[in-house]
Amino acid sequence: IGVWEQWTGHESVQKFRWERVYSTVRDINLFIQNVEASEELDASTKQTLVGEAYFLRAYFYHNLLRLFGGLPIVAEPFELGQTLEDYHTPRASFEETVNFIVGDLDEAANRLDIEARRPGAASRGAALALKSRVLLHAASDLFDQSTSPFPNVPEVAYQNGNQQDRWQRAKDAAQAVIDLGVYSLDPAPTSDEYHQLLVDGGGSETIWARYFTSEGGATHNHSLWVSPNGYNSWSGDTPTQEHVDMYENADGPEFSWDDLGPGESPYENRDPRLGANVLFNGTVWRERLGGLAELDPVGVYQPGWYETEPGQYDPSSNEPRADLTPGLDTREGPNEQWNGTRSGYNLRKFVDRSIFPSNEQAHNPWIFLRYAEVLLNYAEASAELGDEGDARWALNQVRSRVGMPDVTDSGQALIDRIRNERAVELAFEEHRFFDVRRWMIAPDVYSQPARGIRIIGTLDAGDPSPVEVWEGITEGYYDYEYQIIDVVDRAWDNKAYFLPILRGEMNANPALVQNPGYN
Repeated sequence: IGVWEQWTGHESVQKFRWERVYSTVRDINLFIQNVEASEELDASTKQTLVGEAYFLRAYFYHNLLRLFGGLPIVAEPFELGQTLEDYHTPRASFEETVNFIVGDLDEAANRLDIEARRPGAASRGAALALKSRVLLHAASDLFDQSTSPFPNVPEVAYQNGNQQDRWQRAKDAAQAVIDLGVYSLDPAPTSDEYHQLLVDGGGSETIWARYFTSEGGATHNHSLWVSPNGYNSWSGDTPTQEHVDMYENADGPEFSWDDLGPGESPYENRDPRLGANVLFNGTVWRERLGGLAELDPVGVYQPGWYETEPGQYDPSSNEPRADLTPGLDTREGPNEQWNGTRSGYNLRKFVDRSIFPSNEQAHNPWIFLRYAEVLLNYAEASAELGDEGDARWALNQVRSRVGMPDVTDSGQALIDRIRNERAVELAFEEHRFFDVRRWMIAPDVYSQPARGIRIIGTLDAGDPSPVEVWEGITEGYYDYEYQIIDVVDRAWDNKAYFLPILRGEMNANPALVQNPGYN
């Protein structure tokens, strides 16, 4: 079960933990019961609060649905004094669980206004956007009986109905959000503009987010968890080479290492979202603290190995990095080596570079639902239905916001472009894990080792000063050799399409059925 159980105290994982979700569901059920019975609240306030509760119950159920499939549906709080069998709720089928979640979201949308009660609360748009996500997932190949690896297990696959009808429901749900007419994509044609737009909260495309304010004392540590070790941080998320290669060239064609000429950088003239989402060699990031500032007064991300004097590097050596200086953001550098990047990259998306993450907490919002996802949901459902004009219309809105050229593909090529766009636009927003599974491409994606980059920089100019050397990481003193390396071995087993229900939960509730492959 891996990371879902390892980080027991990590807040970002709690919403995926079976026992925590059901504890939260009980709290929500009690809240709905008490608010509806209240004689002190006016009808309008009740309407809004109960609508928000239905939305939250659907949100927590949808997190478990995507991991486990069909779930025990508990719509009212259990009370003391019931028989033991009353507490033993069996799993509903996948279809029944989807319908329950969608019913909650319809109830929420009917009760909520377009404008949320306060920042961070649910709105009608949030309920409709989450419905769009749920129905898109439900329409996918993993859950259709004709393509599921477990076609006769109702807890993880539809046993009836038509997949095309489900794609239509997903398209209609996304259309309902579009028809509200209240969300749009703010132009962000450069890496810095796109990065800052999301750090600042997403502008007019944000549908639902969690907000943090210094006045209220609510902060988060995202910047500390993912920033480079050369900034006294933890490198918790280091993008793979596979992810970096998914960003197209700026003029649209697919990026290929084979197309690079001598001396060309693989990071130049690329989709601006690459520079917004990923820290790569030579990125000017921010000043460093303490003695590290003396080693790098420019503040350049250094995941490679570099000459400090021309001619140091001997490519024929059995230890090709023995004569080189490791960058400050490597696992061989002078600072917190155990926290260095393994892949040669670090995460930039949502990281607020105006703070020192080792010394300061961050306050920027965390976005859960945004309009770009809705447009990509609409594009995918449309393409699967054969409505290719609609698919390209939605897809190209997302691309044009960052200055990428329109897509003109058809058929499977169009579906592939939409899938790639989701990987790039929604990167590190809790989508890829689920997308790879629902598309059933995991055997291809996860059967090869995860890759990274090894970078060797050799000087091609006079005898520059140390400051000039580090400035030259971005300004041309160095020639770079890029070596793609295997970082982590991976393997795939079809049972990993769903997580196992923990043994403790199975023992506590004999009515539960375990997921396929874990008995």
